[in-house]
Amino acid sequence: MTAPIRRALPSDRAGVVTTATAAFAKDPAWRFITNGEYERVAPHFVDALFDLRIASGNIWVSDDLATVAMWDDPSHVDDQPQQAADRWARYRVVAGADAYARLAAYKNAVAAAFPAESYWYLGVLATHPHRRREGLATTVLAPVLDDADSRGLACCLETSTLDNRRFYERRGFIEPTDVVIPAGPATWWLRRPPTRDLLT
Repeated sequence: MTAPIRRALPSDRAGVVTTATAAFAKDPAWRFITNGEYERVAPHFVDALFDLRIASGNIWVSDDLATVAMWDDPSHVDDQPQQAADRWARYRVVAGADAYARLAAYKNAVAAAFPAESYWYLGVLATHPHRRREGLATTVLAPVLDDADSRGLACCLETSTLDNRRFYERRGFIEPTDVVIPAGPATWWLRRPPTRDLLT
């Protein structure tokens, strides 16, 4: 039976960091961003992503924290820009200037693909490697995909592996766009139109 899905709590931080760090260990984009120091830098990267989203209520997890989805809502408005800047500054100190520059290059390349429309953005989808193929990732996506469909909103994300691209295509992310990351891996921006658009 699939574990219940709920919004993450601040106390879930350690479990989310463990799951996401394990899940992305072989991901080419995360390997690029962490500049060859994945094991040291990746937990701090996940920690920053968690910090920046936990207050919004847009992190969804299974009760056992084996899977997590981190979203940005359609407003994409940072209510506390100084807090975000300070959080990334702390990450830069830990990760180092080179890794931070790689993250900036990655984010700039992805930003070039952002559509003008309102959309939900999936920043992280991770399932612990020991718990894959149980349907957890599909289940943890459901709350926001359902919200997007009910409101007529698209959902978007980027991925750097063909396996992930195929996973997302089976879930309606059917509009790929190439993202060019200087010296980085092949990456695609994917868009999932709301279900009602697919039916018209």
